[in-house]
Amino acid sequence: MKHLTLILFLLPFQILAQIKGQIFSAGDKKPVPFAAVFINNSTIGTTSDEEGRFTLPQLSPGKHELIVSVLGFEKHLEVINAPVNQAFKIYLTEKSQELDMVLVKAFDKDGWMTWGKLFTECFIGTGTNASQTKLLNSKDLRFRHNKKEKILEVFAVAPLKIKNKALGYDLEYHLEVFRVDFNNNTQLYAGYPFFKEPSKLSKKQKERRQASYDASLTKFLKSLYHNKLQEDGYLVRKLVEVPNREKQRVRALYDKYTIRGFDENGSSFIISGPNLPQEIYTPDSLSYFQKILAQPNGTKNLYKDTLSRSQILKRDTKGNKYIQFRDYLHIVNTKHLEDPLYLSFNRESRTVGPQTSMLKMTEDEPIEIQENGNYFPPLNLISIDYWGWSNKIADLLPLDYKSSTP
Repeated sequence: MKHLTLILFLLPFQILAQIKGQIFSAGDKKPVPFAAVFINNSTIGTTSDEEGRFTLPQLSPGKHELIVSVLGFEKHLEVINAPVNQAFKIYLTEKSQELDMVLVKAFDKDGWMTWGKLFTECFIGTGTNASQTKLLNSKDLRFRHNKKEKILEVFAVAPLKIKNKALGYDLEYHLEVFRVDFNNNTQLYAGYPFFKEPSKLSKKQKERRQASYDASLTKFLKSLYHNKLQEDGYLVRKLVEVPNREKQRVRALYDKYTIRGFDENGSSFIISGPNLPQEIYTPDSLSYFQKILAQPNGTKNLYKDTLSRSQILKRDTKGNKYIQFRDYLHIVNTKHLEDPLYLSFNRESRTVGPQTSMLKMTEDEPIEIQENGNYFPPLNLISIDYWGWSNKIADLLPLDYKSSTP
């Protein structure tokens, strides 16, 4: 299965600009107390007081996502650009109870029993840290499996509580999307994590944090931003996937027509479709079709020459930095080896090699990257292969994490 990981990132904490505001109900305009207020994917957060007021510590210049969440209201996302010289007034929309009742009826019975193992592998992960990372409130998950479309969706009725003993974090994860597409062998999840630091870290936890950081997409994007690809050991090449045209033709034939059965002599079979003429094929043709459909969707051609930073990263007149590319970026992290569990998960018997991943853009819109490795729009970039496997909750770090080797 391809491992597509999609996680929303935000900026680190530095002492520059303070964020203040007040939260109200959009319906009756009354203050909303005790709402969780935090900067997405960080350790920066607070709770609104009885008058709905909140204050966050200073933030670094740049783009941030401010998340507000409280029971009974829709989650609110406020994109802010620090430094900020204004107090925010945030209005929350009440959740529809009628809609919630409709959704409850659509969920699978005994969903966790059926899908819990798959969800844990896709969300928490299967790497070294996964065995010490626990989801504490699986009862708040709801599952919906569309058998016809072969798609599994998972919803959370409350923030997910996660204890990561390996890295020393307690997390609240506000799950927005979780989807497994069995037809295309892909998985995707997205949400808003908030990290709580312990009072003390062990030496082992510090080492594990550093190892997770060294294997992360965040480090690569920071390295790209700061022009340190060569120093950090990254080799970036272009990879092009050439589609299997014959498989596309045969698949289109199968999608358009329906096999009706063999003729009276058993020497050929007939396929037909709505408002389409019948076509007759020999059994050899059917065997050929099945053979073609078993082939890969295409072949991947990896370019020999490595890409320079200027071929990947562009800058606008304001100094903002963007990436935009076609096909795939093939990225080898030459300084760090794969986790042996990655080979076990993929049932590979080879020895471990350098961590090798791919990036693909889902839209043509340029992706802005920032100094700390954050990127916008977050839904426009997917990671495949090693990053797709490793960048799960068990290895997730906040963007205000400070590496011992930046």
